[in-house]
Amino acid sequence: MGQVDVIADGSIPSMFNAQAFEQIVANAPVAISITDDTGKILFVNQTFIEITGYSLNELIGHNASLLSYKATPQSVYESLWSTITAGKHWQGQLVNRKKNGEAYIAEISISRLDHFQGKTCYYAIHKDISERHQLITHQKNQFAMFQSVLNAAPIAIALIDENDHLLFSNQKFTRIEQSIGQSPVTALLNCLHSDYGHESLNDFMGSHEQRSKSVYIPDQEPIRERWFEYVLVKTPISDATVDTYFLPEDDHYMVIAISERTREKLLVEERRINSVKLMARDNKYVHAMQEALMGTLHQLQGPFNMIESAINILKRTNPSCPGLVAMDEAMASALEAMHDIQLAIPERSSEAFQPVNLNQVIRDVTDISTDELLKSSTKIELHLATRLSTISGMPHRLILAIKQLIDNAIDAIQVAKSTERLILITSEESEEEIRIVVEDSGHGITEKLRFVIFQPFFSTKPKHQSGCRGIGMSIVQQVLNEHSATITIDDGQSLSGARVCLSFPLNQW
Repeated sequence: MGQVDVIADGSIPSMFNAQAFEQIVANAPVAISITDDTGKILFVNQTFIEITGYSLNELIGHNASLLSYKATPQSVYESLWSTITAGKHWQGQLVNRKKNGEAYIAEISISRLDHFQGKTCYYAIHKDISERHQLITHQKNQFAMFQSVLNAAPIAIALIDENDHLLFSNQKFTRIEQSIGQSPVTALLNCLHSDYGHESLNDFMGSHEQRSKSVYIPDQEPIRERWFEYVLVKTPISDATVDTYFLPEDDHYMVIAISERTREKLLVEERRINSVKLMARDNKYVHAMQEALMGTLHQLQGPFNMIESAINILKRTNPSCPGLVAMDEAMASALEAMHDIQLAIPERSSEAFQPVNLNQVIRDVTDISTDELLKSSTKIELHLATRLSTISGMPHRLILAIKQLIDNAIDAIQVAKSTERLILITSEESEEEIRIVVEDSGHGITEKLRFVIFQPFFSTKPKHQSGCRGIGMSIVQQVLNEHSATITIDDGQSLSGARVCLSFPLNQW
């Protein structure tokens, strides 16, 4: 085949004659027509005939207005004619009518054709885009309904691509984002990274088609703490890129459904705290009753021993004394009464040792002390270690001990009538132990009293003050002994009052 010359000015090469171009136009897959400057049809191709339903004879020589339909506004026709008569190109859509009366949407492109057979004419290319319009409209309607359904859903829903980018979300998802100050997807990714070290949702899903994850948003002013439950589901899709046209590849998006569980969590937490508060109060009073009854027995045992010794001496020196029988009966009754008192000493319920996070114990104690803190206008600040190893302990007994320290701190601040009413609790961990430090803004504890405050029934409270006296630090000491822990008391470092340091040995699990 010889080389075809290309003419630089774009004119038709001699080898392509008018007949060749007529054949190309006649077989073009789009409707082509030529009209004169009055709109009379001079030429149409086969596709034009097929689209409109008119025969060639019914079209040639007739005005193109026979295709016009009332659904097209007059202003559109006016814009069309003013554009093409000015020698400019016009492109747009018209609603046309076929021979059978059926309306269709024509996407039309019209340009002026100068010097066609010695006169000015116009050629038009148009396509029937009715099906495309219906498909697009149907898709828009489906999307609108889909959006309405999702916005009416009681949960937040989002669609995520393979790169964890948000593609779609409903209104509840947006409201959650506004309320927590970050995208819920970001909150989930941060949680997955913190808990498992995952960098993406795909890492978390692995080979699973569906997974769930609870996400906690901590209390950070002005955002309150929140709990959310995420459900992630893989949704298969087909790759729409051009490169995969002949070799289709499947991919997936991620549908995320988010339910807020804050109300349920707060309710459960409230019930738990109430249970802890009741348990701590019962443990305190059981301990107080134990101390009181055991102290009573201890106090009575001395006089009874003396009386019993006196009776024995009298029996040896004057066995005929008429009062000995009555004394023996009285002594027997006294011993029986002491035995009854001993049987009446309550036993506290046993609690098994288990892994305990002392930070959680401190938070629980703070929660159950809210009423006392509010009544005394005392503020409490927690400076807790970010991460704390667990110890082997009895959580309710530990709560009882630390609660007693807070109660004592509140009493000390009340007695001191301090202008700064503050309790500071810190936790820290070293290689061998965990330390809990409680400081208050009271007057402190003198060095002399530090040796006697752990004795049963010793109290620094004013005599006019009601309540269980002299058992608080005794409870603390007993609980610490049960946990092989130690306590030291000295002057406060950050505040004016006392500084109480509890040291717990680290356990090897």
